[in-house]
Amino acid sequence: MIAVIGAGVSGLSCAWWLQRQGAAVSVFEAADSVGGKVRTEQGEALCEAGPHTLLADEELLQWLPSLGLEPVWPHRDGRQRYILLNGRYRRLPAGPLQLLGGDLLSWRAKWQVVAGMLRSGEETAGLDSVAAFCDSRFGREVLSRVMDPMVGGIFAGDPRELRLEETLPDLAEAAQCRGPFLGGLMRMNRRLGRRRGCTLRGGLQQLPRQLARDLDVRLNTAVTALRREGAGWRLRTASGWTYAEQVVLALPASQAAMLLHPLAPALADACRRIPYAPLVVVSTLLDADALASPLPGGGALHPHGEDALTLGYLVVSASYPHVCQDDKRLLTCFIGGRRRPDLLRLSDEDLLSKVNAELDELFGLRTAPLSQRITRWSEALPQGTALQGRVRRLAQPLAAQGLHVCANWLDGVSLADCLRKGRRLADRLGGVSPSGFA
Repeated sequence: MIAVIGAGVSGLSCAWWLQRQGAAVSVFEAADSVGGKVRTEQGEALCEAGPHTLLADEELLQWLPSLGLEPVWPHRDGRQRYILLNGRYRRLPAGPLQLLGGDLLSWRAKWQVVAGMLRSGEETAGLDSVAAFCDSRFGREVLSRVMDPMVGGIFAGDPRELRLEETLPDLAEAAQCRGPFLGGLMRMNRRLGRRRGCTLRGGLQQLPRQLARDLDVRLNTAVTALRREGAGWRLRTASGWTYAEQVVLALPASQAAMLLHPLAPALADACRRIPYAPLVVVSTLLDADALASPLPGGGALHPHGEDALTLGYLVVSASYPHVCQDDKRLLTCFIGGRRRPDLLRLSDEDLLSKVNAELDELFGLRTAPLSQRITRWSEALPQGTALQGRVRRLAQPLAAQGLHVCANWLDGVSLADCLRKGRRLADRLGGVSPSGFA
């Protein structure tokens, strides 16, 4: 039997593919539901309390029907994104070359974009952080107006802390290619193919639920200890010890560290120190005419220098009209992150008061919200730093003994990343050649 500890998307993906290959697999989950932070709440509106998007390529899209899942594509009115600059929203270009148009950047910064695209990637070798890479190649203005809000919106992180190769590995690879950086980007895009953001009919929580549907998932069953026994492993739960030939750790880094400490203290210490960004997610349901100056498009990002309360907004109902009634609007904002963890200490009352004040300042709030939902994540998003490289090195001896790591804090945090890494590990354990979206 192969034991998967943790029923998030990474662990469930690994277990699903293992079972499909004919392996006996059991999933142990301490909580009373599957999915981890993938949570859809149904009420007056369909609200995502965790991830909001599944970034899918063609191979992933071909696989989803095998789970009975139907992708829902964003409406054309909700595809555009904006950046807050000097209190006013500016259109976010869809790609690097489009930065040369519009009013988001000065002419000097636009010239730096051109120069950065034509420079060789080797010139920025050794610049580890996202901020150092962007500042060196494109200048401070691109860093503060483009990269900073994008990193805040995707990772709730600080670009000065995040390591480029861990956070944006495809970009890091393109930056190391010989010749102009633009050529490396074009090769990267050809290799990755077309990827499009979508949601799922019924919400993203349908993904872990369908993965778990035919698996042996043991809810409310925390694994409290691991020990090596013969060629396999013993797992301790409240009901006793269970034997497994192989074990997959699909837990948050701090929980994995507790199980690993008696086996590999140095590895456990590295896992324990992996930083996370805390986050508050607030979903606000409004009457359709509640905002005097509603944001066009599907959302906006807020650079740190704008000193806004929120990291940004998603106009969910503009992208996905089915989430609420036609005469309503659903907005979701994100608060906190690595730079403002103090905001999580606010009471619900104070938090909503500040959110509504910002809605009024930015959009003109004519009438009070119909309803608002608050979800607090003390460890929302793992941050890619040099620690992940140390974890990989220290985990190799345990992997040779049948103890593997498959979690969102290693090798990609997105839902698509978690699905892929689960399949890759399942293929490796089953001796199957990588295929499909792996």
